[in-house]
Amino acid sequence: MILAGGAGTRLRPLTYARRKELVPILNRPLLEYRLRNLREHGVTRVVLACSQGMREVEQHFGDGADLGIRLSYSYEERPLGSGRAVKEAARAAGAAGTLVVCNGDILTNLDLTGMLARHRASGATLSISLAPVDDPWHYGVVEVDGGLRIRSFVEKPPRGEEPSNLINAGTWLFEPEVLTRVPDDESAVRDGFSERVLFPGIIAAGLRVQGFIEDLWVDVGSPERYLRANRLLLERVAGELGEDVIGLEGSDVADDAQLSGLVCIGAGATVGAGACIAGPAVIGPEATVGAGAVVEASVLWERARVGAGARVSGSILGAAVTVGDGAFERDAVLADGAQVAPGHRLDEGARLVPGAVVE
Repeated sequence: MILAGGAGTRLRPLTYARRKELVPILNRPLLEYRLRNLREHGVTRVVLACSQGMREVEQHFGDGADLGIRLSYSYEERPLGSGRAVKEAARAAGAAGTLVVCNGDILTNLDLTGMLARHRASGATLSISLAPVDDPWHYGVVEVDGGLRIRSFVEKPPRGEEPSNLINAGTWLFEPEVLTRVPDDESAVRDGFSERVLFPGIIAAGLRVQGFIEDLWVDVGSPERYLRANRLLLERVAGELGEDVIGLEGSDVADDAQLSGLVCIGAGATVGAGACIAGPAVIGPEATVGAGAVVEASVLWERARVGAGARVSGSILGAAVTVGDGAFERDAVLADGAQVAPGHRLDEGARLVPGAVVE
């Protein structure tokens, strides 16, 4: 069961034009990584608990056959909150036994097989994946013992009062008793019910709640974290392949173009003469980096265009964005179809909504 009902507000303006689950990480939709991870660990049936706005996701993934899974969609007529959304979707799907529940906006390579084994061996009623972070006060934070049994769970505690740096990483294993604790009345229809009521209540009842620490984990919830997700995955993939530049197949890179650091080039992309791409950087399918242009520490989506002599640094360019010849931008986020005129220097940190035109 994948929870995918959020509006992606922290990733705006990118998510004005595209669902967060479909934003590209190394030129693949974010949700695809979660689905592939589940399939690798033997999951063959997945239900997306989602809002009506998820039709775009259904159009992209269909029934999941291309990924080797059976994918179905449970659409909410109104926001149900995390606990009630899972219960209603599980009931509609006829789910029984141990239920794998996860967030759809997380980049992870979770060892689900290991997590299931630990869950069963410990006799847990609920298991929660955990990740160490530098800013735990932004998340649900746990206190654990030496065996990673969760002794307390606090949602977004005041800074400095968090019991540890281990946070709720967005994958849970529910035994049937967990869903029986979700009321069918309106008391469960609110945001954060699982984190603020359900999980602490299970711990208070003396039932075992087991923790399991993840390896690679990124909350893709803001432009800064989105860039970090691309960087971390690029480091992982490049390390596994033993290559600094990946995905060159089908692209056209000029002989005198300079590619340094870790770079991912999408199919059909063009990098012009004398252009410089300084990683970590991702160039999307059919994107264009003009002659003498500089792209550094940035992510370009499909069909984005950086004009000749332009400079793009620390930025995200959505699909079909155009940065004119000689233009400059730093730490900017330009949503699909935005245009920046030749020679224009955007304010640092600029945000452009889809289709915006800067003359």
